Amino acid sequence: MTIEEAAQRRGGWDLVALPGGMPGAEHLRDCETLISLLKQQQTEKRLYAAICATPAVALAPHGLLPSSGGATCYPLDAFRSAIKHPSDEEVVVQDNVVTSQGPGTSLQFALTLGERLYGKEMADKVAKGLLVSRS
Repeated sequence: MTIEEAAQRRGGWDLVALPGGMPGAEHLRDCETLISLLKQQQTEKRLYAAICATPAVALAPHGLLPSSGGATCYPLDAFRSAIKHPSDEEVVVQDNVVTSQGPGTSLQFALTLGERLYGKEMADKVAKGLLVSRS
């Protein structure tokens, strides 16, 4: 499904998750349809998430990070400087926004998203099957 098709879906989305990497994060930032969809998620207090460079490159410029700051991203000064009060945590959950640092944190990012959608018990069950420790 294209982003344009996703934006047309009636009833919205339970989650819109953005991958990381460059220059992909820049392409996401410049996609008006996607930004409109994310702003709708934000307004409706629905879950959205981004990992690696994308929180800083695609979400921050459009006011899609919590105003209190504290999100995380790939730990490069050029990215961190785009985020108000950047966090050193691997995964940060604030309201309906989840951010994560990068490739090495992607499994915890995915499990956190699963927990937000299906609950801690289910996320812990999936983690156990994957031999992943969760706190």
